[in-house]
Order: sequence, then structure tokens, then C-alpha cells
Amino acid sequence: MTKIIQPLDIYKKLPRTNCGRCPAGSCMACAVQVLRRMLPLSECREIDEHSMREIEEMLSDTGDWKERRLKELFDEISAAGFSAVPRDTGVLVEDDLLKIVYMGREITLGRTGFEGGLDILDRLLILMYIRQAGSGALSGIWNAFRDFKDGLIRSESFHGACEIPLATMFEHNQEGIIHSLTSAGAEKVKGFSTEHSYVIYALPKLPLLVLLWPGDEEFGADCKVLFDSTATVFLDVEALLYLGMALVRHIRGIHPSS
Repeated sequence: MTKIIQPLDIYKKLPRTNCGRCPAGSCMACAVQVLRRMLPLSECREIDEHSMREIEEMLSDTGDWKERRLKELFDEISAAGFSAVPRDTGVLVEDDLLKIVYMGREITLGRTGFEGGLDILDRLLILMYIRQAGSGALSGIWNAFRDFKDGLIRSESFHGACEIPLATMFEHNQEGIIHSLTSAGAEKVKGFSTEHSYVIYALPKLPLLVLLWPGDEEFGADCKVLFDSTATVFLDVEALLYLGMALVRHIRGIHPSS
């Protein structure tokens, strides 16, 4: 049986210096993104040849799971029929098209696939959301990633792949990241311990609360990303990790210098 490679397996082979020289910003974030094929291993500036070869051998056994899973999900949804998608998910059905708002942008899914350019991870997340077909009202109660079932064992990966990169971007360019968030439909909210509090609907029933604290002379900037307590009704914990990674990539895409 093929061993399932986890981000921690990759992390153990990295230099673990958190030098900040790669786009991921930290070694754990780098491990997650290398495993998910979002970042080439060559972006690590301090890895030695032996460790690089070991990681490449580990990754060679994983296969292109994203393409396979994408096809499986699309085939399942198509077989059931677009009209079977519950309206409670916030998906709009028009003729032979599905329309859904993702990261502030309307996305269209037709019988032959997605219209317009969209990263494979984004396509997977949208199909996972549609396939799960969760229902019910949001609670308005915010949970940390680690508070969900099975979230604790992946919380370090989520922190490294989502919260640390957002904090780093905020430290380097506060105005840039705020502009990126609002451009993606985020709204500023009150009642939290920082004035930089924004809610962004990544998917119709999946709001994210992004809390950003500027750094000072003693500490660097910080970030926490929270989910409505109903989040796992609409996506499982593993997909929520991918959603956090997708948020970082979208913020960078809107304002690359962030």
C-alpha cells in the first residue's frame, strides 16, 4: 500500500530555518505547497542536494491526484444532473450552466467544464463544495481551524500555509493586502481585538474571518483566519486547508507585491 505523504514528511527534509526567502514564507508553508504542487522545490534557497533528491523521490509516488479527483467530481455532478444541486448551497442553475461566486468572482460551470481560466485547486474546491451539498444556516460563531474534528492534527499546516503568509504580506504592505481583500469582496467588521478585521465569502456558505495585527518593535505582524462553526457541513477539514491556501494565492494574485 502506498504511503500517504503528509506536509510534515516534507518539512522534516527541509532546512527548517524559516529564512523567508521562498514565496511560501516559512518552511512548513513551503512543505505544504511543495506537496500540493503549488511551489517548485527549487524555490527553497537553502536545501541541499541530498534532501532535494529524497523529497523528489517521495513525491514521485503520489501521482497527479488533483487531475484524477477533478474528473471524478465533475463526472459525479454531471451524472446526477445540474438541477439536482441544492439551491441552499448558493449555486445558481441557469439552463445547462451552474454559476457560483468564489473569492468575489462569479464562476460558470458548463457541461464541458469551467468557463474561463481557473487554477486546478480552485476548480477542485468549487466541485468539492457542490458535491458535498451542505445545507443549513450559518451560526455566526467563529472557530479556529484546530477546533474542527481532525483540525488539530492539521492546524500547523494551516497556520504555515495560510496565516503566516498573510501575516508576512501584511507586515510588508498593509495597504496592499487590505486592497486585495476588499477587491475580492471582503467587508470590514467590528467587535474584534484588531481594527483590521475582514469577512470574505470564499464560497456562498463559507465565510472566512481574517484578523490582522500590525507588527511593532518587539513582535512581527500576526494573522488569524477563522471559519463559521458550520464550515465542515460544506467542506471537510482537508478541503478547508486547501481553501486557506487558495485565499493566500488569490490575495497575492490581486496584488502581487503584497
